[in-house]
Amino acid sequence: MATVLVNADDFGLHRDIDRGILECVERGVVQSLSFSPQGQSLDWGKLHELARAGVRVGLHVTLVGEPWGTDGRVIPAWKQLVKYVMLGGRSAREVVSREVDWQMRQCLDHGVAPAHVDSHQHVHAFPGIWQPVLRIANQHGIPRVRVPWCPSARVIKKNPGGIALQLLSRLLVPKVRFVGKAWLPILGVAHAGHNTVEIYEREFAHVSSTDVELCVHPGVNTQDLENRYADWKFDWTGERDALLDRRFADVLAGRGYKLAPIAPRSAAAVA
Repeated sequence: MATVLVNADDFGLHRDIDRGILECVERGVVQSLSFSPQGQSLDWGKLHELARAGVRVGLHVTLVGEPWGTDGRVIPAWKQLVKYVMLGGRSAREVVSREVDWQMRQCLDHGVAPAHVDSHQHVHAFPGIWQPVLRIANQHGIPRVRVPWCPSARVIKKNPGGIALQLLSRLLVPKVRFVGKAWLPILGVAHAGHNTVEIYEREFAHVSSTDVELCVHPGVNTQDLENRYADWKFDWTGERDALLDRRFADVLAGRGYKLAPIAPRSAAAVA
């Protein structure tokens, strides 16, 4: 039977995102999460606790939407970041590389050994950004790198950005393989922040007998969370409820999938 690794993004960005993720972890439907090292609500002690329990805790390299640790700049979204890297040449790539190193250093300084690495808005699929991300994966023995490649054209986001992400992801696959890192095809990207049981059912209908990662964004919608990330327009509560719905388990079982097991202690190690 194939497995689905359910990974919740954005842990540490806001306490109400964390609430939804932790509820899904406690209910056994989320086995992996990605944390933003400069997140306002990040609790490093909680990451230690989760890792000891076998939850895969990974570095969510955050270069957009949040202040950088190196110089405090805020780049609003992926389009502005890509423009900066493309127009800024070597100097811009070096600045990005320093920030990726800073975020990895936070993990080391707090004794957290990431089980995987990915990025906010999947920006590590872009040239000039994937290089330092793969470098830290190699240097620090991070075993898995997210490749935001969807296993079927029917589950991709059908706009220019979504199509570009798939093309870049196809180029990223051999690079990740070359450095010997694990990766999984991914679902849940096209409707990020708005996934429902019905959407999961449609997406899983287009994959068969292959292990996948399901990228999810559970949380608890509150006025404070919606104000802070007003441009996202996410239904965090809806994603949480979809994962906890009995019908979600039925969807997986009906397509021949089981949830990935809790990681062995060695794979979720805290340094």
